[in-house]
Amino acid sequence: MAMTSNDGRGMTPEERDEFLTTGRLFAKIATVNENGFPSISPVWYTWDGSSFLVVSKERTGMVKNLRRDPRCGLLVDNFELPYKRVSVQGEIEFLGDDFEYVEPMMEMAMRYLGPDGMDYAKSTLVFPRVPFLVHPKKMTSWNGGGYDRTFTQDTHWKEAK
Repeated sequence: MAMTSNDGRGMTPEERDEFLTTGRLFAKIATVNENGFPSISPVWYTWDGSSFLVVSKERTGMVKNLRRDPRCGLLVDNFELPYKRVSVQGEIEFLGDDFEYVEPMMEMAMRYLGPDGMDYAKSTLVFPRVPFLVHPKKMTSWNGGGYDRTFTQDTHWKEAK
C-alpha cells in the first residue's frame, strides 16, 4: 500500500477483528495515576469481538489506577507498514475470584512467546493475577492505507456495539 495514496479509511468490523486476533501485537492501556499524570502499560490481550481480556499482575500501577478509575484508553497498532491501528475509549470490569484465568493466560503466552515461552508463563503463576475485561465504549480504526484521514478531517469515533 503506497503511503502517498488516499486509500486510508476505518476498518470494517471483519478487518478489525482479524487485525486484533492475528499476530503478536501488544495493546497499550492508558490510565491516570493518583497525581493526574497519564501512564501507558503494554499488555498481552485476547479479543472476542466485543471486549479485550487482560490478565495483569496485581501489583502494577495500571491495576492500581484502574481500581481508582475504571476508564482507560487502549491502542493496538502495527509498528510496521501498513500502519494499522485500533483505538478504544473503554471501561474495565474486574473479573471475580472465580474466573479461571490460567487457561487464557497460557493461550496468550503461546500466542506471544510460542512453545519456548511456556516455562516462563508457568513460572509466573505464583504471582497474584488480576483478570479484567476492557469494554469499548467508543472505537476508531485505520486500515493503514495511504494518508491518515486526520490530515484532512477529524477522527471519527464510533459508539461500540
